[in-house]
Amino acid sequence: MNNAYAMLVGNKSIDDLLDEEEEMVLVPDPEITDEELSEDLIEYFITTEEYEKCAKIKDLMQFRNMIDNILNTKNVK
Repeated sequence: MNNAYAMLVGNKSIDDLLDEEEEMVLVPDPEITDEELSEDLIEYFITTEEYEKCAKIKDLMQFRNMIDNILNTKNVK
């Protein structure tokens, strides 16, 4: 889950993770959306009491929604 978090927030790329780890398990299903991944990560980090990570993920989700709304508004005009 920490690898998925690092990729989601942009701290690491998949290449970075592959270079660091000899054996790595990527938990996220490649067919789920970023929003679904974000919600799964928040649930996980609540159980591990890593609330600062939850807050950062929430901020990213809000920012992504704001950008989507701006882009959709421009496409409608």
